[in-house]
Amino acid sequence: MIGQRFREILYFWWRYLGPLFLVSAPFALTTELLQWGFGAAIALPDDPNGSITFSTTSLILIMLLRPLAEGTVITQLAASRGGKPAGLLACMAPALLMYPALLATYAIIAMGVALGWLAFFFPALWVYTRLSFAPYLVVLHRHNPLRAIRQSFTMTESQQWPLLLVIVLVFLTYTLISSMLASLISTAVPNIMAASLLIALPISVLSILNNVAIFRFWELAGSPNQDQDQP
Repeated sequence: MIGQRFREILYFWWRYLGPLFLVSAPFALTTELLQWGFGAAIALPDDPNGSITFSTTSLILIMLLRPLAEGTVITQLAASRGGKPAGLLACMAPALLMYPALLATYAIIAMGVALGWLAFFFPALWVYTRLSFAPYLVVLHRHNPLRAIRQSFTMTESQQWPLLLVIVLVFLTYTLISSMLASLISTAVPNIMAASLLIALPISVLSILNNVAIFRFWELAGSPNQDQDQP
């Protein structure tokens, strides 16, 4: 079953690669521009004895941007599944409408995952898996953050382990391919800023594999009960 789900995810991602790139590339470009203007969000030291440096401004702005980017992707996934991929502005509109709720939802997820990290990797991954439907409930069903978190736990109950395994598989695939792309582009393009941009664009659409994986299991879980959708 895991292999079948993985093939479904790859097929959907490849079939709608153009529309997904359309909604991921602008945010990848914006992220790079922010780091050009305010410094790298996180910079690893060249010297093994050096320390990691970061730009607080870049980190804050990127964290504020991510919920909007993720909400835009979620809208495009739903539109593409309906056979009518939408434009960038049409996909951004629902995400902008629900932005405060999305921001709060991702903050809750981040806190849950961070607490999971205190007990090592697996609990953090499990928490992320159980909360992964919450942004979809916020964007597509307009739940408030707390209702979305509770409903996500309910909807992922029966398929939490297959979903967790697929998320791991997708992450490993993403890590392998993105590392190869980054190495090839860095070698071929000597200019650091140009190389960073050329790396960010394909990696941004590659990272949507994770969104597609969660969206596929979201579909399998079925829509929330109508009474739970009511405010």
